[in-house]
Amino acid sequence: MSQSPDLGAEVALVTGGSRNIGLAIARTLRAAGARVCIWGASDSAALAEALRAIDGGADDRCGRLVRVEDEAAVLHGFDEIGARLGPVSILVNNAAIRPDEPLESTTRAAWTAVLDVTLTGAFLTSRELFRRLPQDRNGAIVNIGGLSAHRPKRGRVHVITAKAGLIGLTRALAEEGLGRIRANCVVPGAIDTGVRPDGRRPPHLDDPGHAAGSPEAVARAVLALADPGEPYVTGQTLHVSGGRFMP
Repeated sequence: MSQSPDLGAEVALVTGGSRNIGLAIARTLRAAGARVCIWGASDSAALAEALRAIDGGADDRCGRLVRVEDEAAVLHGFDEIGARLGPVSILVNNAAIRPDEPLESTTRAAWTAVLDVTLTGAFLTSRELFRRLPQDRNGAIVNIGGLSAHRPKRGRVHVITAKAGLIGLTRALAEEGLGRIRANCVVPGAIDTGVRPDGRRPPHLDDPGHAAGSPEAVARAVLALADPGEPYVTGQTLHVSGGRFMP
């Protein structure tokens, strides 16, 4: 893959882009020249802080609170990006919710909420890219998967199902877009995004056999797959996990 992709002609949308991995991706795409829009779900303060962290001005970046499971909100959000920055040509589906709860106490509402955000949200945004990208343009979709879909753990039946579904969605999108819109999936491993709000370090990071990765490591993988100079890589799942999973 090319060393320094030039995304100067691209408009990128990063869902779940207000913090952590999503913000690192948005910053990396902007540094490569893309005009970038980030969507958050409900935290306006985090969204404002994220926009301040991304280099650029009003003509090459934007942010909005959009619940990706809300079809009307997604359509309106794409309208706004198109009017302000141009049609989205790079889409990163990072929005997700990841609760931990035993199967026996998981309600249907909790199950639906996770699948709606992680999987249905990715479907809605991807559909809009397909609908709105001009026929003479090429595009790229990168879905952000989850290691638990490949190394399951207890208490995450809805999360595992949704993230596994993203793999199938990625392949379907790649087939639908052959020759014009590429779709791939990046699966982060244990990524160190700092301490939790309660001040504790997530226990899954402390594996003596595998070092934790950085959000920037995931962002660099996304950048490579978003590179318009690499039209032959599509339908693939790339693990960025420091060897925690080897397919």
